[in-house]
Formats: sequence, structure tokens, C-alpha cells
Amino acid sequence: MFIDQRTTRFFRVYGLVFCFALLSACSEPSQAPSQAPSQATQSITAQTKKQSANYHQSADIRTISPSMSYHIERAYVGKVVSKQLTSLSFEYAGKVAKVYVDSGDLVSKGQLLAEFDTELLTIKHQAIVATIEQFRAQAELNRLNLSRINSLSTKGYSSKQAVDELKAEKKIINADISRQQANIASIEYQISHAKLHAPFAAVISSRIVAEGENFSPNQNAFDLIQQADHEVSVGVPVKVASQLVIGQTLSVTLNKQTLTGQILAIGKQVHQVSRTIELRLGLKQTLTFYNGQLAQVNIEQRVEQAGFWLPLSALTDGVRGQWNIYQVTATANNLLTISATTVEVKYTTIDAAYITGLPLVIHEVIASGVHRYVPRQIVKRASEAIKQVASTGQIL
Repeated sequence: MFIDQRTTRFFRVYGLVFCFALLSACSEPSQAPSQAPSQATQSITAQTKKQSANYHQSADIRTISPSMSYHIERAYVGKVVSKQLTSLSFEYAGKVAKVYVDSGDLVSKGQLLAEFDTELLTIKHQAIVATIEQFRAQAELNRLNLSRINSLSTKGYSSKQAVDELKAEKKIINADISRQQANIASIEYQISHAKLHAPFAAVISSRIVAEGENFSPNQNAFDLIQQADHEVSVGVPVKVASQLVIGQTLSVTLNKQTLTGQILAIGKQVHQVSRTIELRLGLKQTLTFYNGQLAQVNIEQRVEQAGFWLPLSALTDGVRGQWNIYQVTATANNLLTISATTVEVKYTTIDAAYITGLPLVIHEVIASGVHRYVPRQIVKRASEAIKQVASTGQIL
């Protein structure tokens, strides 16, 4: 039985080998080796190698000139403040009879806002008037008595003491009348000031008082904010403030709108916490502003340091986090040799950088595509047509 199994396995293997042999016999014969390159092909190849040996990559070369300073645009956040902001209150205590405005209402100068109940003041006024009439009647009686006493005194029928008493009584009555007249003036003043008027055209920021409320003098009734003549208050460093002058115009960004502000005042006191100097700017545009609204003041600061402006695309990475640029020097046949120079970047904008570290003379540098070049590489100057197309992005 073991022999039969071995025989069966042998025939299976032999059958597979035979099938592979038949398939190989049916396949097409292999192609003949390719012919040797012709003489024309060899000539073209040699010419191409010669042209490759003479080919030099073109580069966008720009000339940079030294500058003695550069400007930095700084943005400082301030807020819109109203030129007139006040909290109105009644001068004396009383009961609020009527409130005519509410929060958010626009009011004009002199407009009635609220008033007190003056009934009690009117009653007091009438009582004082009656008291004055009483004193005046007493003064008239005193005058008559004094006249009679003087007549009797000349005849020797009256004592001098009686005359002195009547004269003193006259002075007391006159003093009482003066006191009551002062009380009347006080009552009339309270009645005239029982009505609260707007001191200027404004908007009611908040209304605290309510009708029927017993009001006290130390309580606020309304908060008013003037609608016109808004200003921007912003704090800037002392160094920046020293370069500004009153009347100078600055750019102000407010609610994504660029406005013009003029410096009205420059503070002379350094803030205890922020260590800044306060600037007050008047806004020339007549737009709708809100008290406390954030505003961005843009100030251009001049930095006195010699250097060069060049495109950001002219910078490439150096060793240990430094920046390099590729300068070019002229060689034979209008060709240029690249050399790497380490520079220090002082300031950058969206598309340019201000650098130092070069002699203050005119230099030629590679302005773009610096990743395609290496130091000591020989390049040629790109034609003006190529540079123009590249700058407009038509070939990108």
C-alpha cells in the first residue's frame, strides 16, 4: 500500500513537469537583441551632452540699496469715549411724580426728563407767605405805637424805656420778615428745580429713577452720554509718545472701518499699572459710535538703523536658525557666481524683510526660487520677459 502511494505521487509530479514543457514549446521565440545605435543617434547624443555642459540655470537677480532707517507699524488698542458723560440727579429729596424718558431715548438740550411732586412745597410756600403777612401787620402796629410814644415823650408823658422797647421790637419784626423771605426763596428754588432737564443733547444710557419713588439726593436718576464729539483714548509706550505731536493725524480702525484721528492731547503722567502715556484722538468722521467701543490706533514708528529691504522670497534657511541670502558676483561670459551670506532679519512685512549684516553698498541678490540654487553655482541673469511673467504668476 505504501508503494502504491509513492507511485501515484511520482506520476502527479511527472505530469506537471510535462505540462510546463508543452506550454514552453508553444510560446513565441524571444526577440533578437536590439541593433547597435546608428551613427546619427550617436552624433545627437554627443551634441546634447555638449549643450548640457554649457547650460547654466537662470536666476531672478535684484539690486538692493542701503537704507538708513525703516518704519514699523504698531497697533494699540484703545476705546471710544464720549466727550460728555454725566449722571443726573435731583438736588434734594422728594417724591417722583412723572418720568418722561427711558433708557436708549435720544433727548435734546433742555428737554424735560422727570419731575417731583410739588404739592407739599406749594403748601409750605403758602404758609410762609401767611407768616410774612403776620409779621408785616406786627411791623405796622409797632410803627404806630412808636409814633404815639414819640409824641408823648416830647410832652414828658412817656419814659425813654418804652421808646427803646418799641425800637427793639421793630428790629425783631424786620428780622423775622427777612428770615421768612429767605424761606420763601428756598421753597421757590426747590419748586423750580423739581423738574430735571437734559444739560445737553444726548442719549439716555440708563434710567434708575421710577415714578412714585421717594428720591434721595445721593441717588442717580439718569446716565447721559453725548452723541457728538467722540474721542478715542489709548495708551502708548513712553518712547512712542515722545515721537508724537499734538495735531498729528493717525489711522484708527473701528468696527473694520479705517478712520482718521487727530491727536488732541498727549498725557504727561505715566499710568501706574500699564506704564503707558494716554493719548486723546478726535475722530473727524461723523459716524455712529458707542461709548466704550474698542478701537485700534495704528502708529508708524521710525527706527534709525542702516540695512536693506528685500523680498521675503530672497531669504533661505541657514545653520543654527540663522537666515542666509544668495549674493551673486559677475564672472566671464556674463555669468554669475552664487555665494551665501548670513544676515539678521530686523523686521518683516507681508512680502518684504529688512535685514542687516551687509556692507552699506549696492548688492545683487537672488530674489526668488532660492531653493533651486547652492553656493558656488554658476548662473545666468534671467531675461526681463521671464521675470515679468513670473511676477504676474502667469506661468504658475
